[in-house]
Amino acid sequence: MTTFYAHRGASTMCPENTMAAFRQALREKADGIEIDVQLSKDGEAVVIHDETVDRTTNGTGAVKDMTVLELKQLDAGSWYNQACAGETIPLLEEVLKWIGGTELKLNIELKTDREPYPGIEQVVIDAVRRHELADRVVLSSFNLETLRRVRDISSSVSIAVLVWDNIDGVVKCARHLGADAIHARPGFMHTAESLRAEAAGLPIRLYTVNEPEDLKGISLQFVDGVFTDSPARLRGKLGVVEARVHVGDGG
Repeated sequence: MTTFYAHRGASTMCPENTMAAFRQALREKADGIEIDVQLSKDGEAVVIHDETVDRTTNGTGAVKDMTVLELKQLDAGSWYNQACAGETIPLLEEVLKWIGGTELKLNIELKTDREPYPGIEQVVIDAVRRHELADRVVLSSFNLETLRRVRDISSSVSIAVLVWDNIDGVVKCARHLGADAIHARPGFMHTAESLRAEAAGLPIRLYTVNEPEDLKGISLQFVDGVFTDSPARLRGKLGVVEARVHVGDGG
């Protein structure tokens, strides 16, 4: 069965990567959530997509140049709408504590494709272990060196290779890394690499899927998971599409 991950939380309804978005994902009956993690100046794992705070808060500057105290003073909700004013940038620790009280899965993307964030792998793995959530967490990254370091630290934590357009040889690379899955755009399913992934027993999860049209020509039978900004909306739309196809076939 395909797993529906709320991309940065239910980010259509709430400001992305905030506790409000994560709680909304739970209300929308998502199977899991996807978050992005960077390191603060004082070495804490914080949940934010961009390397700067400019787009999603009322502040400016690089995440790596700000302490947790400084980051926590920023408003991460009013950019989305005033009803969300006062939302803050979550710590990974906050998210893990909250996830522990749910049955949600968690995909943590390590945002090291632009900033190296030395030591981020150990910080994140230690936090996951403290909260005893290793069986529900996947660590993903576009940065292969990051994934190698994760695997050096832990042979058991689940890791996934994130790819954009550079898909040639990704299955061979994933197997070499000991990765457990490939995260790719929907077009990946129309390539020979997807067949190699299937033959190698590597699950494929697709991002970011918001409309049934994004999955045109793709059977969810071969997709382990999808990342979507609106889990409830996508599930509902896929249900409508499937019902219409079924009725048409029966007629």
